[in-house]
Amino acid sequence: MTTDELENHISPEDLEEFLKWCKNNTATEISPNHDVDYASFEDTTTILPVPETVDCFGLGSLVGFFNMRPDSSNDVNTHFYFSSRQKPDRVQVYPGTQFGLEWVDFRPDRRTILIVHGFMSHSNASWVLDMTRAFLEWRDVNVIAVDWSKGGNTWKYWRAVANTRRVGSDVVGFMKQLMTATGANVKDFHFIGHSLGAHIVSYVSYHIGRVARITGLDPAQPCFRTSSRVERLDETDADFVDVIHTNGRLLKRIGFGLPDPIGHADFYPNGGMKQPGCKNETRTIWSTLFPGSVARLQQAICSHGRAYLLFTESLINNNCSFIAHNWNLTYEGVNASISAACDRAAPCSEMGIRADQKRVYKGAYFVLTTEKEPYCPTDYERTHPQPDLLLDLRKGFRIDRSSKATTPAPAFADPQDITTTTAKNWFRRIIDKLG
Repeated sequence: MTTDELENHISPEDLEEFLKWCKNNTATEISPNHDVDYASFEDTTTILPVPETVDCFGLGSLVGFFNMRPDSSNDVNTHFYFSSRQKPDRVQVYPGTQFGLEWVDFRPDRRTILIVHGFMSHSNASWVLDMTRAFLEWRDVNVIAVDWSKGGNTWKYWRAVANTRRVGSDVVGFMKQLMTATGANVKDFHFIGHSLGAHIVSYVSYHIGRVARITGLDPAQPCFRTSSRVERLDETDADFVDVIHTNGRLLKRIGFGLPDPIGHADFYPNGGMKQPGCKNETRTIWSTLFPGSVARLQQAICSHGRAYLLFTESLINNNCSFIAHNWNLTYEGVNASISAACDRAAPCSEMGIRADQKRVYKGAYFVLTTEKEPYCPTDYERTHPQPDLLLDLRKGFRIDRSSKATTPAPAFADPQDITTTTAKNWFRRIIDKLG
């Protein structure tokens, strides 16, 4: 999504409210983050309980001001669209008594793919449609695209985070109904989620019995970096969890994805912080309001979305593989990873759909890509990375490990950011920047 598309989702009333809040807000003490006790809440509209509020930023008593209550199932109105090779045109199936499974070509003996979009997106986004077509070309599978856009299309990110709890609960109910009606086996399911969608599918898998595979496409960082494992994607949520990190960096440097390895296999294309070719020079209202940050925002949005483009290409490009070299998550280890041969001493994996077919797949991996389609590099490009890439990586990593920090610094961080990682809540830092 570009920043132009982002603006189209934001109403003038929301923007006016945001700017007014930024102008009038005064500093308030932030309380520590606490895990939500899901067992203490009751909910009568879905199978699983949904918390009354979600304290996204650790704001304590300020939670009520931000309205962090999940919307109702009727308001979020989660939709489920089915596709198959025999019926490639999407057909909606409804949860509950209406259901409508007889309208679609769903076979329980096939692998079932569940795709869940993220923040400020929808199931008609080009990447969801392209991935659906790619899966149907790749194999004879069932594809289900989940649409929760009514719960996520708002600039109020905390509202979207709160609604992931509702969406997760609704999808659990729907998948249980599907399995009961068809006899589908949870071990034939492959869940794919982008951004917030990655955390939604982890929640669903955990509550229906752990699916065979989850692919997290740059799982969202804000509100999930320090959350409990119950609330975010991790390696215990499926038999195999692979994660593609394309925009994982500190939020002060505008990074939307989690930088930390959280799966069985974590792939870091071009270092996983920002992606080559992600530049947007378009002037918009954002460049007027925030002239110092718009370029980085555009770059971050592009890099965040690169994850689903790379995964889709792995489905349709039969002539090239995203070779992944074992990596120690340091700048110094990049050259060693690129130059290493794929053998027993330095085992390789493959990013994308075939990540689960390698005998050795656990660990973190460095992957080189190109800056435009096709993203899979040639053998020459794989062994001769662009100088700009290495320069960006050098800037992006903390090279001087002799500087003192009050707490251990994450590997993915910019040198000027590493004095402490606990000095201030990320949301408060953004507000401070706005003046």
